[in-house]
Amino acid sequence: MRLGTSTNIVYIRPNGTRLPLEDTLRLGSEAGFKELDFNSYDWSLEGAKLLDDDWEAWIHSVAEKAEAYGVKLSQAHAYSYDFLRPNLTTEQIVMHERLVDRSLKCAYILGSKVVVTHLSTQLDTPRPREASKAANHEYFKKYLERTRKFNYDISIENQWDVDIAPKRKYGTSAEELVEFITLLNEPRIGICWDFEHGDLMQADQPQEIRYIGKLLKATHVSDHYGWKHPHIMPLFGQINWKPIMKALRDINYQGVFSFEAHNYTNKLPDEVLGTALRLSYEIGSYLVGLATSEE
Repeated sequence: MRLGTSTNIVYIRPNGTRLPLEDTLRLGSEAGFKELDFNSYDWSLEGAKLLDDDWEAWIHSVAEKAEAYGVKLSQAHAYSYDFLRPNLTTEQIVMHERLVDRSLKCAYILGSKVVVTHLSTQLDTPRPREASKAANHEYFKKYLERTRKFNYDISIENQWDVDIAPKRKYGTSAEELVEFITLLNEPRIGICWDFEHGDLMQADQPQEIRYIGKLLKATHVSDHYGWKHPHIMPLFGQINWKPIMKALRDINYQGVFSFEAHNYTNKLPDEVLGTALRLSYEIGSYLVGLATSEE
């Protein structure tokens, strides 16, 4: 298991500006991180680089900077959207799929080995689970074909639905994700487990991790104080990490233990970012160390 962090660890600044991605790579490298997760969502917002006509030249320059700073963008989060949402117009679908394609190409250019994405849920039906499973199956068969030329793995992330109860989303449990991955029957596809999402769903996370087993290809790591206060650094919230790290050791997880904790720094001034990232690296090193401990 290797330690990493999402590029969203530093992005939006207190004055509302965006920190250039190249600066985030530098700060991550200086803090000790060798692996980062390219978060395409940040760069798909209004006015962001992925929307520009020269987006491909920009991402090549990012790859060059990563090499110069000695970091690998070994994991990526693809742009995804709720493709089963009712009333999506053709124009909206074309726009969303263009960003999906750009993010998938970015991951290839950056040398990512695993790309994370989301399922969608079909709610306007009396059988949402079965309808969602069938519709996602059709979408991801095509998704796998469009990414085959890039030769990286795809990981489906577990969702949470506390905010829409009593309605629920498809893909919140290890059981549903394993069933879906098995249905696709493709070695390139696996699971990204988001520990914050799992805790919000009150899952027995060590049990879920052991059930997923070798299908676990990626992780998203953050903590929370309830769903209205998400994406903070582990040990700052309410998740019990020791049994989780033991479960990762038990399945011999070989991927990246990757922070997705953007609310950790978004209120901090630039002057203390270096210190904050070094602390996050120390926290991550401590947690990864628990996975190698015999306690």
